[in-house]
This record gives sequence, structure tokens and C-alpha cells, in this order.
Amino acid sequence: MTSSPTVPATAPAPPSRHRRVLTMLHRWPTGLALLMTVDNWFAPAVLPPWTLLVLPAGYLLIGTVRRRWRTPGALRVELIGLAGYTALAGAAVLVGGDTGAWLVALGWLGHGVWDLVHHRVGRVVPRGYAEWCGVLDLVLGLTMILAIVTG
Repeated sequence: MTSSPTVPATAPAPPSRHRRVLTMLHRWPTGLALLMTVDNWFAPAVLPPWTLLVLPAGYLLIGTVRRRWRTPGALRVELIGLAGYTALAGAAVLVGGDTGAWLVALGWLGHGVWDLVHHRVGRVVPRGYAEWCGVLDLVLGLTMILAIVTG
């Protein structure tokens, strides 16, 4: 009598509500960013132009702490980003008014795209940070546009 090899039983798929909970736990940076920006939906306002300098500064600081500048081209890209956001902030100050406000809002939205690229590449900052920052940037950019349009 030959015995057939036993095939290990696979665990049953968790109920769909458990998958949603697991997804939410996995996406905690998104949840945190949304929680931190919930007030912006109720009282949208345009941030000052200097806040655009916080965006690249965070990446430079974290990249330095994580010693990520040995990656070829990484520091150069971040410094170009710093120069670009410095120029954008300067332009927003110079033109002022609604045009300056639009530059600030679009700068924050643009940094959301920057975060998406960093999230996909995963080199300078942790992916969770890039996810959190991207959602934060997008919400702030959108609510600033809302503030300008409803002004």
C-alpha cells in the first residue's frame, strides 16, 4: 500500500473585514496624514511661501541621518529640489496675491508627486515617510486651492 504525500492545507482567506483592517494597518502613514489634515478641509487656508522650504529640508535631513548620499546622484537630485523650491518660494513672495498663493499650492501638489517618486524608488527616505508626506502634501495643496477658489 502506497501512501500519497500529504499536501499541506492552505489557510483559509481571512474574511473581507479582516483584509480591510490589515490594509488600514499597512497604510497607517496615509491614515496619520489624513488625521493631521482633517482641519484643513473645514478651514482651508493658503500657507506662507516659506513653508515650501520645509519640503526639501525634510528629505535632506532624513537622507543625512540615514547616510543615503553614497547613492550616486541622490544628493544632487535633492539639492536640485531644494533650489527649485527655494526659487518657487521666492517667486511666490515676489508676485504675491493670488498668483503667489497659486504657486504655493502648486508647489505643495508638486511635492506630492516628488513623494510618490521617492515612495516608488525607496532610496532617500523610508517608504512610510514618503507615503505620509505625499498624502499630507496633496491634501494641503488641494485645500489651498479650495481656499483660493472660494476666497
